[in-house]
Amino acid sequence: MENESHTRNSTGGRHGIETVHGLVRRCAEERPSAVAIVSGDRRVTYRELQALADDYAAELARHGVGRGDLVPVLMARGPELVAALLAVLERGAAYSALDLRWPRERLTSLIAALDAKLLVTSEAGAWPVPVVAPPRVADLTDTHVTAGRAPQRIEVRGDEPFAVFFTSGSSGTPKATVVPHRGMVGLFEECDFADYGPGNVVPQLAPATWDGFCLDGWGVLMNGGTSVFVDDAVLVPATLRRLVAEHGVNGASLTATLFNMIVDEDLDAFEGLRWLITGGERASAGHMGRFVARFPAVALHNMYGPVETTAVVTARRVTAEDCVDPAGVPLGRVLDGTTILVLDGDRPCAPGETGELCIAGAGLATGYLGDPELTARKFPEVAVDGRTHRVYRTGDLGHYSAEHVLYFDGRLDRQVKIRGHRIEPAEIERAATRVAGITAAAVVVLDGPEGRGRSLCLCYAGRGENVPDEPAVRAELATRLPGYLVPDRIRRLAAMPLLASGKVDQRTVERLAAEDEHDEYPDNAPGAQHALDPVETRLAAVFGQILGRAGVPPERSIFELGANSLDAARLCAKVAAEFGVAVPASQVFVTSTVRDLAVALKPLLDAGESDTGGAVAHGTAAEQAGGPVALPVHYALALWEGRSEASDLAYLCSMAWWLNGTPDLGALSRAILDVHGRHQALHSRYLMDPGPTAVPSPDLPGPELRQLPDERTEDEAVAALHAALYRPLSLAEGRIWRCAAVRSTESGRLLFGLIVHHVAFDGASQEPMAADLATAYRARLLGRAPEFAQPAQTLAEIADIYRRRRAAADVDGQIGYWTRELDGLPQLALPGRLPSSATDGPRVSVSRQVSAREMEPWDAAVRRQGSTRLAALAVAYSSILRGLSGQDELALLVPFSSWAGDPGRSMSTRMDMFCLRLRPATAESDVWDGAGRAVGAALAAQDVSFAEAAMPVLAGMGQEALGRLPVLLVENLSDPELPLPSCRSEFVRMDAPTTMSELETEVWYAADGGVRLNVWVWTDRYPVEFAEHLADAFQHVLRAGPAALA
Repeated sequence: MENESHTRNSTGGRHGIETVHGLVRRCAEERPSAVAIVSGDRRVTYRELQALADDYAAELARHGVGRGDLVPVLMARGPELVAALLAVLERGAAYSALDLRWPRERLTSLIAALDAKLLVTSEAGAWPVPVVAPPRVADLTDTHVTAGRAPQRIEVRGDEPFAVFFTSGSSGTPKATVVPHRGMVGLFEECDFADYGPGNVVPQLAPATWDGFCLDGWGVLMNGGTSVFVDDAVLVPATLRRLVAEHGVNGASLTATLFNMIVDEDLDAFEGLRWLITGGERASAGHMGRFVARFPAVALHNMYGPVETTAVVTARRVTAEDCVDPAGVPLGRVLDGTTILVLDGDRPCAPGETGELCIAGAGLATGYLGDPELTARKFPEVAVDGRTHRVYRTGDLGHYSAEHVLYFDGRLDRQVKIRGHRIEPAEIERAATRVAGITAAAVVVLDGPEGRGRSLCLCYAGRGENVPDEPAVRAELATRLPGYLVPDRIRRLAAMPLLASGKVDQRTVERLAAEDEHDEYPDNAPGAQHALDPVETRLAAVFGQILGRAGVPPERSIFELGANSLDAARLCAKVAAEFGVAVPASQVFVTSTVRDLAVALKPLLDAGESDTGGAVAHGTAAEQAGGPVALPVHYALALWEGRSEASDLAYLCSMAWWLNGTPDLGALSRAILDVHGRHQALHSRYLMDPGPTAVPSPDLPGPELRQLPDERTEDEAVAALHAALYRPLSLAEGRIWRCAAVRSTESGRLLFGLIVHHVAFDGASQEPMAADLATAYRARLLGRAPEFAQPAQTLAEIADIYRRRRAAADVDGQIGYWTRELDGLPQLALPGRLPSSATDGPRVSVSRQVSAREMEPWDAAVRRQGSTRLAALAVAYSSILRGLSGQDELALLVPFSSWAGDPGRSMSTRMDMFCLRLRPATAESDVWDGAGRAVGAALAAQDVSFAEAAMPVLAGMGQEALGRLPVLLVENLSDPELPLPSCRSEFVRMDAPTTMSELETEVWYAADGGVRLNVWVWTDRYPVEFAEHLADAFQHVLRAGPAALA
């Protein structure tokens, strides 16, 4: 039986245009100033995108790229990638997007399979073909746009190749599917399942390596919409809400797994969408039913289509009736120009009879590159009712109902889709048997809710004494396979179960894998659930919900047990619902076991109400009544002002944003006063009486928004704002912060910034400050006072958290540790240090960059050592200082966040520091062991502040000796956004004019895992050349990797 339509893509295409790049160019000609791509803070218009693509096409032409070539492109997602792909198409060639995360061995084999003459990438290394550097959006200028190189136009037909997509292959070798232009062009000829045209803003989520990129990437750009590139690994509900609010996102294409997760965790996050398409896996009737009931006016379409048919061949707007259909949610209407036959062999099946779905039409792939035999087998010609069709045999099973509605019934073979990826278990099995010591391997699909495949388990066996263990197998597979093909769980068997025929007994293997999953840690085993404390018991239950299993081992990582990054996001949402505290997804990657996450969670629970739900009294009676608050001892570090005007400036924290648009300065001024009144830390006086003390003073006036005179250039505006903000404040008088704004006449943008003293502010305060300012600003625009979600914590509440934590700690033991650790502290003697009696001096900084790829060996070493990034960086940094000074033993001052309270509700300082003493390596302990133990011991003694434990010991050394200790600061903070309506913000980092010590080195981690190194020196102690040498050396050591220190 068949369902057919005949209009999909005539050879003339749309508007007489037959190609993908031709339709993008038409959008650039018709709407040149429209925004094509939003990527972070960058907004690229169609005109700019086309100009960059044209210029790069000329570059490719110079390297000989032309019609019929297949060009591999290995780049990060972003506007540059799109421009590079367009340029390839402009040359009459086809592209194949490769993933930076894939192992080098796999990348090399794919490049060879393409028979490529060159590779487009900026990745260093020995590649099998010449490399051409990719285009850069940063190169775009008005001159470039108007006078860039114009390549010779090549007329490309719709039947010529557009892209090559690699998918998992049952033979163990990836299949290279060649897709023609006409499939893409025809897909959007009369598209009624989504609206990608002008006025539509769609998040770009799918990697360019997937056919999903044909929808949220090319689908948008071919039709004149705006594509918003999402940097996060997983689209969590909070990010979706932000995209709707900030960018006006009104439609989306999501995998079924991602759609289900957002429905489960925050259904209202879809508010603001007009349409939504989902597919890639079997639809969940329950999740779709909940969505349709909540958003009946939003067009939700269920899609189906393999890459061999250009992404989509059926679509259906889901109704409430579909969600209770006993046969499941229908696959939908067959798109124009496509025929879907349901065949038993070559025989058409009757209504209600299950058969193989075989697809015919203009959207079919050309075939599989370099594999004519597989192409002939999967793309045969079949005769049905006197007509001959070239079809793609999908291997999917389905049936038509009597009403001619198409349903999905499963697979003919072992192929599965998990988290949107097509997976052939045989490819994984073949890779496993290539691992030395393994003689047999079998992959089992572990089902999740509603019977859908959730994860993979590899069972393997070997002979002899050299059979690798599970971690070794995982590590080896990670070098051969992309991450989505590395099984979630790996189990070694004594022997592989076999049938009488000698084939693997798949049913027995499936039973063993299931037993391993559910019975590996039974509830009645020693050390099982009854040994857990109440918080761990509740956490174990949450882990079990995510993993779909009982008896979660409390010491096993959730990722080791089969979870993925999407599961981490789900875990965070469920922990928040269970415990009432916010846990970032990053925390799950750091503390991924039940026991470790419980340790991290307990201080958060202590910071709020008790588990019983009863109110907890915070602070003394006088503090609760608004009287003076005795602050934790670490506040003394921030109150150490008055040495000199210059030294006081080192304790000021800045935030600034360029604002595009027309911000209402009156509303912003009132919002500043709202935030001032909301946070007690901002309207208090601070003094030493005798210890750190705050006197809340609600009547203290808030800062005025000072409007500075306009400056011509943006650099001049930054300098003017810096000078206006970086002036001493007065803690005793309660002048804690100030604000100012200045406009650049050249760019028209407004620069808004603020300074807050460290006594009331730190890095963790940046996000609540920005969020509260935005909330108050939006309210004032509407002429009303802001309503915050919850009250800010008071200083008494924050102080009480520290007191209760300290009461539970071994304070005497920690003081004893620091007394021993700081005794006889070595002083660093570096060559070239200048004699000076000043307590501080003017400073200068030198910056260097290290890429994420260059940092990966360090992160891998951290994982192997079970250590921390701080320990790894201390090893690298100390190797340089040892070489310069000739000293075996060193001491570093390390600032860190002594966390307490809810950072989303409070302004306060959590800044403390510890002294990291690095001793020489011994036969029993190498530098890694020593640094790891030193960091761990220091953090284990953090309940005693540096001011309390160290200052008495260091007092005998003198103030100058303390200032000579080098500082190593490691920061992982992201740039805070200021989401003001009708404005686009860009964060600006401004540095203080001096530092707390004469030599400070900062390591700032970027979102992609790369780092920026800043070396600061007082120039009356060290020449600028020394800072440059130290920065160069640190960069060199990190780029060389940890192996170079062995």
